[in-house]
Amino acid sequence: MASTSYAASEEMTNINRVSRLLMGPCTDQLRDLLRFYIPSVNFNTVIQTVKSRLPRLTEPQRKLILPTCGVYSGNYDDMDISLLYILLRNVCGIQAHNKGWGNAPDSADRSVSANIERLRLARNRCGHSTRGMSNNEYNQVWSEIRAAVVDLDKTLGIGNKYQEVVDFIRNDTMDPTRDKHFRDLLLEQIKETENIKKDVHGLQSFQQMINERNIPLNIQEQHKILLESWLKGDKLFHEIHSFPDILGKIKLQPITTIIGGPGSGKTSTARHLALRLQNDCEFEIVPVDDITEIKQYGHPKCKLVFILDDVIGVFGVEFEKLTNLERYRESILNALDERSKILFTCRKAVYNEAANLKSFVLDKKCLVDLGDSYNQLNAEDRKQILNNYCKPNDISIKPDELSNVSSTVGCVMYPLLCKLFCSKSEYQALGKEFFENPYVCIRKEMDYLQGHKKIQYASLIMCMFCQNEITVTMITKKDPRFMEIREKVFENCRVSGRNLDIKDALDHMINTFTIRTDNKYSLIHDSVFEVLAFHYGNQHPEDMLEYMSSNFVAKKFSISDTSEDHIKIQTENYSAFAKRLVRDLESLDLHDVFMNKTLKIKCICSAFIDELKKMSYHEIKNIFFQEKETSSKMLKRNESWEKSRSDFIRVEWIRQDLLFSNNWEKSHFRAINWVIAYGHSQLLQFLFDQVTKHGESIRRVLGWEVQEGTENSYMDNLTEQVRLLILSCYSGDIEVVKLLLKHGDFKRVLGDLNFSDYIYTRYPDNPTPLTAASHAGHVDIVDLLIKSGADCNKSGNPGDTPICYASGAGHVDIVDMLIKNGADCNKGDTKGQNPLCFASLAGHVDIVDMLIKNGADCNKIDGYGATPLCYASGAGHVDIVDMLIKCGADCNKVFKFSDTPLCEASKAGHVDVVDMLIKSGADCNKSGKNETPPLCKASRHGHVDIVDMLIKSGADCNKSGKYGATPLSEASRAGHVDVVDLLIKSGADCNIIYVEGANPLGKASGAGHVDIVDMLFKFGADCNEVRKVFDTPLCEASKAGHVDIVDLLIKGGADCNNCGKYGATPLCEASCAGHIDIVEMLIKSGADCNKRALNGINPLSYASLAGHVDIVDLLITSGADCNESHRYSVTPLCEASGAGHVDIVEMLIKGGADCNKSGENGDTPLCKASHAGHVDIVEMLIKSGADCNKSGENGDTPLCKASHAGHVDIVDLLIKSAADCNKSGKYGTTPLYEASRAGDIDIVYLLIKGGADWLK
Repeated sequence: MASTSYAASEEMTNINRVSRLLMGPCTDQLRDLLRFYIPSVNFNTVIQTVKSRLPRLTEPQRKLILPTCGVYSGNYDDMDISLLYILLRNVCGIQAHNKGWGNAPDSADRSVSANIERLRLARNRCGHSTRGMSNNEYNQVWSEIRAAVVDLDKTLGIGNKYQEVVDFIRNDTMDPTRDKHFRDLLLEQIKETENIKKDVHGLQSFQQMINERNIPLNIQEQHKILLESWLKGDKLFHEIHSFPDILGKIKLQPITTIIGGPGSGKTSTARHLALRLQNDCEFEIVPVDDITEIKQYGHPKCKLVFILDDVIGVFGVEFEKLTNLERYRESILNALDERSKILFTCRKAVYNEAANLKSFVLDKKCLVDLGDSYNQLNAEDRKQILNNYCKPNDISIKPDELSNVSSTVGCVMYPLLCKLFCSKSEYQALGKEFFENPYVCIRKEMDYLQGHKKIQYASLIMCMFCQNEITVTMITKKDPRFMEIREKVFENCRVSGRNLDIKDALDHMINTFTIRTDNKYSLIHDSVFEVLAFHYGNQHPEDMLEYMSSNFVAKKFSISDTSEDHIKIQTENYSAFAKRLVRDLESLDLHDVFMNKTLKIKCICSAFIDELKKMSYHEIKNIFFQEKETSSKMLKRNESWEKSRSDFIRVEWIRQDLLFSNNWEKSHFRAINWVIAYGHSQLLQFLFDQVTKHGESIRRVLGWEVQEGTENSYMDNLTEQVRLLILSCYSGDIEVVKLLLKHGDFKRVLGDLNFSDYIYTRYPDNPTPLTAASHAGHVDIVDLLIKSGADCNKSGNPGDTPICYASGAGHVDIVDMLIKNGADCNKGDTKGQNPLCFASLAGHVDIVDMLIKNGADCNKIDGYGATPLCYASGAGHVDIVDMLIKCGADCNKVFKFSDTPLCEASKAGHVDVVDMLIKSGADCNKSGKNETPPLCKASRHGHVDIVDMLIKSGADCNKSGKYGATPLSEASRAGHVDVVDLLIKSGADCNIIYVEGANPLGKASGAGHVDIVDMLFKFGADCNEVRKVFDTPLCEASKAGHVDIVDLLIKGGADCNNCGKYGATPLCEASCAGHIDIVEMLIKSGADCNKRALNGINPLSYASLAGHVDIVDLLITSGADCNESHRYSVTPLCEASGAGHVDIVEMLIKGGADCNKSGENGDTPLCKASHAGHVDIVEMLIKSGADCNKSGENGDTPLCKASHAGHVDIVDLLIKSAADCNKSGKYGTTPLYEASRAGDIDIVYLLIKGGADWLK
């Protein structure tokens, strides 16, 4: 084994590196010095002259410069350092240094001879050393050589030629081949490390996504399987002619409800829209079965699109679903934020049933009606849809046949029929007839299956009875309920077979009548479900009553309706139907039981009562009168529902609220409330008779019995009485009202105003009994209540009187009755709205006429300062406007926060009303709310005909509102070209400035209306005019990213350096917003890259903070100063470091950014990055020379910042980079103190290990 004494060492490497320096660049420098004093062409002459003075030379030296034969013919490159020293000392005439040649010079002596001497001495040191050179010795020698080289470079006048080489050799490899080997290994390791980092980052991102999302992994897997089936079905989807508009609407709003008839493609359209959002906009699809899942799975940070079919019911409105929608409305909207969307579907028939209930999901703004005139399938759509289904099934239809089928107008459920049409040759043979009579065809198919393929028919029935879902587990595990249904259906269908036969039958009908998703079977569509239900149900109604849902029973069983979509209740089925109602009653499906109109039919109610008679009195009392706590099945609607003042069809909402009693802490209900609320007088009489028969008090079982105690207990009992009386008034059944009046203390309730103050603190927003009856339009009940002592002027909450409600709802006969019984026609609600305001807004001409004739004041204002004429004008009821004016209404009356009638009509676009008001003396320049004149209102909303009419009637085109907005500014901002053109031609000033500072050109530029900008230019608009706090037009356009307008403004003379709001230049605005094309355009047009806003921030700082790499690069290339700090003493590098933009930090450093620059009160870039936790930036800054101990704001060092914020990796990195663990900030806090206060044990350990003084 070789001796380790000869092994490579750091000392030997040091001396070898110095030797390399001396033998290389230092020797070359001495050769140049010799040439400096003796040019090579003169050397032979000079050497011959001085050879006698030369010291003793070695044999090789003498042969080189003084050959025995001939003369010197070599060159200086052949001379080594010892010969050069002899020649420079003895031949060149260089003055000796103060210690004399051959001696070590003084350190302060920088003469030429002293520096030559230093190189000679260094060379001797290396030549005579046997143990190498220590680091300290090496550093000293190297510094001396470098200083000598620097001085000699200056003597030679060659800049820093040899100094650069010295610096290069200090860091250069001593073994290129071996270093390359290790460098390659290192690069491989770095690459592997980067890949590991990416993998770790991917895992972290995935984990973060899981943490942020509320959807459990098992549910995600279920969604994944479901979406795979959607994708298969979506291959056949055809985007109809109006699809681009539907998709555009979906993208602009958070909630969309798709309505249409059965088989119209609601579900497939919703799914395709969701898939488009997934592909085009990176949304995640979340199918849900219940509205509560949206609240559960929604996340503000995630882009989610939820899909929920049949949002408010399948066969009819399911009030529990509707109630839940309103209950969770706020939480759903909060969960959506601005990033997510919901797609609901709803049958058109169900929508029509619920339209008057005004749920937010049924708002017209949310609707996409597949059956309306715009979205209805045209001939080309039908042709394409049919063709899409025919192709995959290899069905060839001649062009004339295809046209014949696809031209069918008005056919229902066309997409579904195309699917069925292609599933069987028998359907194809029917051709057009199949599409024109789809239900007939499907019923015929059911007849065929029932007669010839009984197992298939029975399997479909079983699927229907299993709530449209048969799972493989139910079949294989012989689920008890499944087996019970199987036995009953097999018996009725006269079929036998095994469970596997059912599975085979369902498989055979896939894509005809069934579909399979994962491990469950369902009917292919609701339409097939319905046809099947009525086909089987009218033959075996008792099975339907046994196995169908309570909602189906409530909506689809009828004693009188014999239409194809109802099951007739035969006399022999009365008892079975009644039993089913009792079962649903016991299951608390109260809405389905008592909203079932069939129960009001005497024979059915009698059968129901007969079933109740089979129970004990205790059971009846428990079912109907026992108070129960509201459960998840009986959710009370949210009290925060908003009521629109113009909405008078909210009877059902108020009734739903009153069904539950409120004892301040919990919500309770009794079934008797539903009996009363929905007018079941026969049943109510039976129940009261049962109570009396068993010797109990009706008042006590109803909770009306007065108990001894405080006045409040008496008032609480009266409160319960009036709540039930209000419910009875909404029911419309006068017999129910009479029954309650007979047993209650209603004289005080109906007439005592003080009592109303108490009850309505318990039930806010609810009316009096008389108001309820007036609202609902029940004339006979209104008459009964008045005769029973009801005060016609008594109001509930929110203060509406009976005549207010009746006037708004349009019940003329009730208004007439109330007036005749003393109702005050001018008494308003708590907001001051009077009956005439209600009727004028709703457009009830006959009631307006009646009220005026009975003394209603046409000029009485409400709490908002609006008159009846204001309401009628805004709503566009020209006949009412005419009537009010003729009866003395003031066309110019305005107060507080309201608009004038002319403002209301101008804003709403009612030309005929505007014309009538002007002809009746309305002032065209009188301002309304916010001092905005009518012309501003009409201009903002783009009503060009009204604008024209107002101008012709004397409206001032330059009159502004409270905030200085002129008609031209309003029209320019809104983008109404025709209105802008009309205003300018009528004298509108294009350069008039808002009170607050913005002109029409600024508004049009910011809004992106290039045609209006061009028009304003042509009419003399000044593109550099600005005042106060508004931006210049160029600033507005640059910020908004309107390239074409920026180009137009620059060409029109806009100053690219003119400051706008807060003094920000257009370049600042574009740099901040990330519009690189505009940044480039501005720079090319002379924008100053270093001009700062009034807040001192320059474009480069804006772009660095926002993370726009391309803009940072462009600005630096265009001369932006990387070290320019703003008024808060923050440089671009500070902004980028704090924000974590690694690529920008690197770019700024390469662009010359000072890693240690901070302002008077500013942090250094390293402080910013250390505090924010950006370890990669910290590392980059340190490698680029950042001082780890330089203090920032409050004197805190980077280590203090990182310790306080808990960034262990950064603390470790700073300590390894020589950060002082004991350096304290302005307030004396050390890194160890910060970490200890934060309770970060890992950092405390690191700091102590790194030398932190724990006693400091």
